Amino acid sequence: MSKRKLKLALASLLMMEGFILGQGAVSDVSAQSAFIDDVKPYLEFRPRYEYVDVSDSTNDAATALTLRTKIGVKIGSVLGVSGLKAQIEAIDVGAFIDDYDPQKEGYEKVADPANTRITQAYISYTTGKTTFIAGRKYVAIDDHRFIGTVNWRQMPQSFGVLAIADNTIPNLNVLVAGIYERKGILDKFNMDWKLDKMPLIFDVNYTVSPQLKVKGFAYLITDVHNTYGVKASGKVDLGAAKLSYLVEYAQQTDPYTTDNAASKPKIDTDYYRVKVGASSGGFFGGVMYTYFGDAGDKDRGFSVPLATNHKWDGWSDVLLTGAANGFDGGLNELCISAGYKNKALGKIMVAYLSYESDKSVLGLGKSIGSEIDALYAKKLTKRLSFLAKAAFYNADNGYYSLGALNGAKDVTKYWLMLDYKY
Repeated sequence: MSKRKLKLALASLLMMEGFILGQGAVSDVSAQSAFIDDVKPYLEFRPRYEYVDVSDSTNDAATALTLRTKIGVKIGSVLGVSGLKAQIEAIDVGAFIDDYDPQKEGYEKVADPANTRITQAYISYTTGKTTFIAGRKYVAIDDHRFIGTVNWRQMPQSFGVLAIADNTIPNLNVLVAGIYERKGILDKFNMDWKLDKMPLIFDVNYTVSPQLKVKGFAYLITDVHNTYGVKASGKVDLGAAKLSYLVEYAQQTDPYTTDNAASKPKIDTDYYRVKVGASSGGFFGGVMYTYFGDAGDKDRGFSVPLATNHKWDGWSDVLLTGAANGFDGGLNELCISAGYKNKALGKIMVAYLSYESDKSVLGLGKSIGSEIDALYAKKLTKRLSFLAKAAFYNADNGYYSLGALNGAKDVTKYWLMLDYKY
């Protein structure tokens, strides 16, 4: 048995042992002395086929058949202390067809290498409407635009956090957290920070009404930048139709401190996003405009390295490098989407995206390229779902990020996926 499989087996064994103790042996001695109780195990099997082809590339087209195996346990009671809970989870990613980089050289990239990891291991304590959290867990703030799980990849992103979440005041949600580690979708993205130099999260949301929610936030990412922003969003029910909107603005400055970086980067840029949507009778559509500020005479443009960028910047992932590291010439992105959703038929969606640099860099034309994304999703049973998805990126000039040219070649990607959850 490989070390990777052995680690998953050991993790699974520990979880099942906890399940047995929680439900039987310990509770039989004394309900009050039980170490753990109210134990709920869960499983997920997610096989996926992915194809990637890049025009005029020296690499062969990538073909990947991978399987995510997730096993976890939610523990509703620890040490018999009211409000004290825990969760443990492990994921194994296996590659059955591995004609892709990084599994093999000479192929296009698919960011799902074989890997095994403890993805969540944390405790939480809730008293009243305040929750304290410590350990490794998924962190998805708002709509993942700044900090997310990147759950599209087979190995999602998680963080080691020390956090306080509070809802004592009605309609007001406050999150204050420090991040001491990052476990990225690839091991090369893993990072640790000293406790006195942790990235810091301050996120305050207030619901005025269903039609208006306001938010203020500060994400101080050690070694990278400080981000300060505001957001307003809401939904309006017109009876026959429902409307939604979102307006968001943020500024980035130099990071408050460094830990792993040799020097503090110089940052002075901004961002905004405007989105409107409508739905009626199963049909839905939306228009979104996103602006990323350029680098100017500083070290990098506006960037969101901890976000779920696949969700927002095109499924071809051509813009991932710029979103994570900044667009030297900035970015103007327009997304128009439409679809239909029905319980019997499933969900169908098509999106058109156009990308343009805000400023020309090294004489490169501003037009980056455009993209068409398409999706069909259907819940087959209570626990099993199916998804087919495709992305077609048509390159124009591409863009510069940290001085390197990206997105100058056409990209075709498609996926077929099943997802079973228990």
